[in-house]
Amino acid sequence: MGSQSLRLVPAADEHLRFARELTRVNMRDYYARYGLVWQPEAFDAEWPTRESYLIEKAGQVIGFLGLTTEKGYLYVRDVQLIEAYRGEGVGAWVMACVAQMAWDRQCASSRLKVFKSNPAIGLYLRLGYTQVGEEAALFWMERAVDER
Repeated sequence: MGSQSLRLVPAADEHLRFARELTRVNMRDYYARYGLVWQPEAFDAEWPTRESYLIEKAGQVIGFLGLTTEKGYLYVRDVQLIEAYRGEGVGAWVMACVAQMAWDRQCASSRLKVFKSNPAIGLYLRLGYTQVGEEAALFWMERAVDER
């Protein structure tokens, strides 16, 4: 897939509904599996505190990326793709963008949490992320910026 057709576009308040619904749909099976309850009001409350981007392919919105810059690291809060676009290399492209952002911001690392049964773990491991902790349903993963 040519990355020239992909781009990140800053998200605005009018994109909240899309991001919330995509996250709900993508995460519902994980929430059910681990006995968690989806809380749309919590997602909405966090939206203004996050740096969010729409993921576009050839001008069509196919997902979103949510980040926060913490002390010394870039925290990937969400990478959500419409199901039809998974497995095409979009996730790897997004994570390469994250690596560049972390580098540009002089962060020591990028971090994320991922459900233990999420197949994206394989991608994160291939990209150099390592497991640094865990919760009942989640692995904590981190990648040093100099490993770009």
